[in-house]
Amino acid sequence: MIPTETLEIVRAVAHFRNFTAAAKHLHKVPSAISYTVRKLEDRLGVQLFLRDSKRVQLTPAGEHFIKHTATLLKSLEDLESSTRQMASGWEKELCIALDNVVNQGKIYDLISDLQDVRPETELVINTEVYNGSWDALFHGRCQLVIGAPITIPDTIQGNERFAWRSMGPLSWDFVVSREHPLATIDEALSPEMLHEFRSICIQDTSRVFSKGYNLLLDNQQVLMVPSFRAAIECLLRGLGVTILPSHFVQPYIEQGLLVKKQVNALQYNDGCLLAWNQENMGNGLKWVLDWLGSESWLNKIWLQHDPSRAIGYHVP
Repeated sequence: MIPTETLEIVRAVAHFRNFTAAAKHLHKVPSAISYTVRKLEDRLGVQLFLRDSKRVQLTPAGEHFIKHTATLLKSLEDLESSTRQMASGWEKELCIALDNVVNQGKIYDLISDLQDVRPETELVINTEVYNGSWDALFHGRCQLVIGAPITIPDTIQGNERFAWRSMGPLSWDFVVSREHPLATIDEALSPEMLHEFRSICIQDTSRVFSKGYNLLLDNQQVLMVPSFRAAIECLLRGLGVTILPSHFVQPYIEQGLLVKKQVNALQYNDGCLLAWNQENMGNGLKWVLDWLGSESWLNKIWLQHDPSRAIGYHVP
């Protein structure tokens, strides 16, 4: 059986394309790295790397080997984690994804309270956008999503591995800068009036599932940005128009920095979900779900503006 240390050494060499760099990364001497790789090649009876004086390159057999070591090492990590969880009932690591539509600041209270209860559990917090939330949950990049889109992909809808509950209604506002040409129009705007202006959209983080965007209209010019914070900055500079979650944009409207406009027949995602993988669910995930509470509490904490908080508390 090939030792896991050998697999990690080979992967380091493949990544750095250099024995010396791999040795430095692994805190070993280059001769030890070279010896381990040569010993593995002798055992397999194949050459994994082509070597020259400056760098190494994977052979086709090496490419095949590296591709499958990633899966193997992940399986070993999962086995180690699940075995510890079986003994203690608590996950070694808990991964939580925040969809970018929810208030971001509340996550720090969750982190603090969980650390008080179970400091041994490592937390990984990521931000996802739109279908990226479902993609992360389905493909194992997280065990829980706060704020997943209300439209559930078919591959998740009928899958018993996953469960969810409503976080209540999600409202949006169409806004422009106070100097924008649309800001001075008194009546409700029609979709046709928006066509000449860029629609500011947040980049979906989905890797496998189909991507979606907060696109206002079909065939409208798009300005793609990485976050709502960037979208607001673009709005303030008059670089486009968009819809924003009401709990993000409310203080900007109150300060007169952005102007809210009524638009007829504008479609938007009017709700979101708390979603989780209930397969092999440990005490950590159970604790977090209990901490997060009911639909009404979820809505108040994650989807409503809190005037006592700074703007940075809300917007990702």
